[in-house]
Amino acid sequence: MDKQSNIRQRDRGRSMPDSVDDVKDATGRAKRVTILVLGDIGRSPRMQYHALSLARAGHLIDFVGYDGATPMEDILTAPNITLRHIRVLPQPTSAPRALFYIYAPLKVLYQLWTLFWMLLFVISRPDVILVQNPPAIPTLLVARVCAFLTGARLIIDWHNYGYTILGMKLGDSHPVVALAKRFEQFFGNSAYAHLCVTNAMASDLRDKWAIKGKLVVLHDKAPKHFKHLEAAEIHTLWTRLLNDSQFAGLGSLIASGSGSEDLKAQSAHVSLLTRKDSKGIAKMRKDRPMLLVSSTSWTADEDFSIILEALTIYEHAATSSMQSARALPSLVVLITGKGQLREFYEREISQMQLSKVHIVTAWLSAEDYPLLLGSADLGVSLHTSSSGLDLPMKVVDMLGCGTPVCAYRFSCINELVTKRNGMVFDNASELALQIQDLAQQLDDKSGSYQQLLGGAAEFRRIDWAANYTQALELF
Repeated sequence: MDKQSNIRQRDRGRSMPDSVDDVKDATGRAKRVTILVLGDIGRSPRMQYHALSLARAGHLIDFVGYDGATPMEDILTAPNITLRHIRVLPQPTSAPRALFYIYAPLKVLYQLWTLFWMLLFVISRPDVILVQNPPAIPTLLVARVCAFLTGARLIIDWHNYGYTILGMKLGDSHPVVALAKRFEQFFGNSAYAHLCVTNAMASDLRDKWAIKGKLVVLHDKAPKHFKHLEAAEIHTLWTRLLNDSQFAGLGSLIASGSGSEDLKAQSAHVSLLTRKDSKGIAKMRKDRPMLLVSSTSWTADEDFSIILEALTIYEHAATSSMQSARALPSLVVLITGKGQLREFYEREISQMQLSKVHIVTAWLSAEDYPLLLGSADLGVSLHTSSSGLDLPMKVVDMLGCGTPVCAYRFSCINELVTKRNGMVFDNASELALQIQDLAQQLDDKSGSYQQLLGGAAEFRRIDWAANYTQALELF
């Protein structure tokens, strides 16, 4: 399926080619790259960044994956990126675990058929196939066979190991997991080149898997338009967001910032975090809440009970400090994302008795998500890697927006979160103390929070485009 006919083809000031004639390589022929994602294209930010970088370098892109969330606007408007949607086999809901052993092989066979049909008979013959891993089954098999039949180079972008994720469902000692590991090792070792999200993963592939192809570490980086917002930009954003029903429950916090004046009349002057002075200049409210953002796919590899327990601890601390000179501010916690465990945790949240902590679960557009991160005081990540070798993209986005981060500790998180840009925690109590400490320093120009802001700003000096030069040499 090609791009929808209603996609707006407008020039947004990007250095994108206008026609096939503008994207020819040194031989006079336009190169074609197939990007294969056995997942929702709109929820695959790293692969979207790949597509944009390759398109801007002059390649023609067939972007193969599932339809679902809306991709970035730059993806939709790029003249040399074509979305190719594959159909999803309906999955039974609330089915017994035994049904998994029937559904799983049927799903693999269906995926094999649809992927082979797409790559061999629908799209033009590629020069390069770039495949996201995981999932490894059946994408690595399909990509390897199609690369052989078409003479294309196969490049694998290693986000994690598929077999370790399967192990979370079936158990690490399950024979199916062992078989999946052998499958991943065999087909993974047949690629022309490999991109890795961490140094730790590159070392693991090299030392334990004896990977033979070219191996490049490509750390995730946020794109250039990710940034920390100024007060005027925050005011514009939150004036608009508060008209969205998802954020309706935050109205009381605006009322508290508008004094005795009529809230409706003041709606253009007071937002969640800002207030305009008599000259119409937006400034951060002195009585503003602290804004904490956490993004999640609501899956089992993130234990959200940790943050809920931490917020309960914060609630008690903030309530107890109300009459003291160092009173803790109210806390607004925005949890973004979609996933199977969202409803479960929303029920848990609804039963919490909170007055100083306000929790909102929401889904934002690709355009509003970086703006939200750029308006936040702190980001929190609960990501725990199934392999211990990957890094959470959400933390990259937060730091890319200049927002300090508190992240759950695992083996290679130090490749991303350092003492200069954030903190790591092992449990809810530690996270709660970190939030309290930073909340009391929001306006302290010489405190540790300002130092973390500086470290986050330093992280974003090298963006995705600048970091991508080494990867382009493989195509």
